[in-house]
Amino acid sequence: MADDRVSKKKPSRAEGNAEPLLPINLDERPEVDLGRAEDVICAACGHVQEQGGGSKCSRCGAVLDTVETEPEVDESEIDVSDLVEPGAPEVWDADFKGDEGATNLEGDSDPDRWRLLRGGKTLNLYAGIVSGLLSLFFVYSLSLLAASQGGMHQYLPFLLGTALTGVIVGSICFSFLSRIPFALVGPETVLTAVLFLFIGSMYRYMAETFTPELILPTILAGISTAALLTGLSLLLLARFRVGEFIRFIPLQIVGGAIGGVGVFVLVGAFAWMGGLNPDWSNVYSLALSLTTDFDLHQDLNTMGPSVIFGLFLFFAMFRTKNSLFLLALILAAVGAGNGVGIWAADSGLKDLAAPVPFPEGSLLVHLVEVLRSPLLFSDIQWAVIKSHSLYIGAMVVLAVLTVMYRTTRLELMSGKESDLNREYAALGVTNMVSGMFCGMPVSLSYGRSAGSYTSGGRGPLAGIVAGLVCGVGLLYADVVLPMIPRFVPEGLLVYAGLDLIRDWGFRTRSSFTGRTDLWLLRLTFAATILLGLLEGVAVGVVLALMVTVSRAGRGGVVRNELSGSHHSSNVDRASAQQRILKEYGDHIHIMRIQGFLFLGSMERLVKAVRARLEESNRLSLDYLVLDFRLVEGFASASGLGFAKLHRLAEEGGVQVVITSAPLELESHLVSLGYAGDEDGQFKIFFNLDYALEWCENRVLDAEGMLEMKRRTLPELLVPIFPVPRYIPALMKALQREVVQAGETVFRQGDSSDAMYFVESGRLDVELELPDGRIIRLKKVGPGAVFGEMGIYTLSPRSATIRAAERCVLYRMTLRRLEAIEARAPRLVTAINRFLVNLVSARLAACNLRVRDLML
Repeated sequence: MADDRVSKKKPSRAEGNAEPLLPINLDERPEVDLGRAEDVICAACGHVQEQGGGSKCSRCGAVLDTVETEPEVDESEIDVSDLVEPGAPEVWDADFKGDEGATNLEGDSDPDRWRLLRGGKTLNLYAGIVSGLLSLFFVYSLSLLAASQGGMHQYLPFLLGTALTGVIVGSICFSFLSRIPFALVGPETVLTAVLFLFIGSMYRYMAETFTPELILPTILAGISTAALLTGLSLLLLARFRVGEFIRFIPLQIVGGAIGGVGVFVLVGAFAWMGGLNPDWSNVYSLALSLTTDFDLHQDLNTMGPSVIFGLFLFFAMFRTKNSLFLLALILAAVGAGNGVGIWAADSGLKDLAAPVPFPEGSLLVHLVEVLRSPLLFSDIQWAVIKSHSLYIGAMVVLAVLTVMYRTTRLELMSGKESDLNREYAALGVTNMVSGMFCGMPVSLSYGRSAGSYTSGGRGPLAGIVAGLVCGVGLLYADVVLPMIPRFVPEGLLVYAGLDLIRDWGFRTRSSFTGRTDLWLLRLTFAATILLGLLEGVAVGVVLALMVTVSRAGRGGVVRNELSGSHHSSNVDRASAQQRILKEYGDHIHIMRIQGFLFLGSMERLVKAVRARLEESNRLSLDYLVLDFRLVEGFASASGLGFAKLHRLAEEGGVQVVITSAPLELESHLVSLGYAGDEDGQFKIFFNLDYALEWCENRVLDAEGMLEMKRRTLPELLVPIFPVPRYIPALMKALQREVVQAGETVFRQGDSSDAMYFVESGRLDVELELPDGRIIRLKKVGPGAVFGEMGIYTLSPRSATIRAAERCVLYRMTLRRLEAIEARAPRLVTAINRFLVNLVSARLAACNLRVRDLML
């Protein structure tokens, strides 16, 4: 073994006669040019012999090992033209023009390009039909909600016409404009619930003083105006590109208001099912009127089938968004209701097949009136619409926030990034077109979009087909609607209300939902129920903006971006390993994250990572180190950002290394399966130093330099010692020591009386804090020197040195160093130069770190 060879080296003749401490008298040697690389060191006695002095040592006669050098070869002398086959120009040739007709590996040269048959015709047709039928049922149920307030039942055909117009126009128009090819829009629960309160408020205001001939045009004009203003607002947001900033709003706080909307949907559903006429002017009169009008026995019999069906759908669809499964349940309920109505003998059971009662007249006739009525401007009471315009403002706010959240979730489903501003613009144009045709405001539907995607719909054809299916449903509404038992759309309404409360009151909570966010969500939810929808939305928006300004004002998400070539771990490695890390360390990219992390913050982080992946002038990104030491907290929706980061890391083949992770982050990543096992995409380390050491070990292992051939201390010192021919003399002044794993070489506070050279093994440099905690400052390995500052300053040891494994050290005591200085000052000068070089290298590395941290 190398250790034994050093300790059992045969003594030279000089060692037998000279002073034991320093057997070689270097002052008596002739001057030798220190820069000459031709000097040869005798392995037997350490004698330094100049080149040309023979093949044997002039002192002991041993054969010298000489190194033959090869002549340098210039690039111009290499000719490989005979190996190149004739043909088209290669990429390195000057006349190479590229492969203009090639496509990327995914087969799509422009992933954002609109393609009607993306994903195949058959699956898109199938998904479009399924989604269209579901849209018909949901639009039917939401029309009941809009007509549920007392006195509004007579306008049900008109409201159904506006809803069908919205879904037909919206599905087709949005499919042409959106770059989420499978996304579906239509009158959805949140906006329809606000619309139901909007038109109900206008009707109550006008019912006692205006004639029905004035009420209907005003209501229809209000619906059209709501769609137009919602679309215009979305277009303006897209025009000024504020979508990125909207992601910073803590959605869960406003989500309390949306959960409150779910309560209003349930109340509206119960009012419709029981034929109740509640007072919607305020929550207290609403509660009082409901308790007064409610007949327990009669209303339970009336509402029972609808409530049971709604609860059945809620629990059946609790963990899935499968459109085909939901449609099958609905169609089965329709078939069962009609079957009972045909074959049941009991009159109570036959009532299950009863459809929703409609006023006399064909739905198409009513639709013509819907399209003509807004043109009668003289009958429209614009002052009434203006006085209730706050509901339209609430619609805009909820549309902006829900579309942002749903777009992000659809991005995760499809695995492709989307431009939120572009989607806002597409939805804005769609709403304006819908408003021009007197259609209801429409919004992005996550449930139907996800259902279309799981059914195989990948292109805009599915949305177009869904719109056409709804168009066919409109043409044959007078035939189809009487076949649908009323408990089916009423049950869908119950299901929609419960789903809103669950999704926005509970499912938006994540591992990052802090106590503050949770209380703010509850506060907004309570304000919406107790004070009203407008007041609840206002409270939620104000709280969300206050929290956003407070948190976002603390700085950007990425404080520093560092390269592994300059910013390394506190591990002293061999010079050959250091060279490898300098050359290949750029495979490691370090980002120090700071502040409070919103969904918008995570979006910026993902963009920064993608930008690093796309840098062609740098080495490929293999290890992404994210330091969360400066992170102050996480917004609930930031979990979506980590999901996008995980997908990006998988696509790019990047190992994500998390350091200083808060407990909630670690538990969240483990719960999702991203971390916690050996093959996980995310690795979690205690601090940045341990994480960098792990990454550097992977880089060295890839270059075959992690486990280096064991070398003796003289071999380690030759590349870095200023005067290599003095190394044998230095070795004779050192005392060999072996330290076992776990043993301390010296402790913090001990007196400084020696410095140490490491031949093998690794040692930890630990700082003991006053509170008892121990921090690893660095790790030293073969070729390193430690303890040198103490013997120069004579100050107590500033840290503890503990062996991490069995180590072989060479000890230079202060007494011996003083003796060398008296007898061989040139050797001491070489030692001093060696130590100064080490300190200078450390200082240069620190300067690079400081520079990177200041950028």
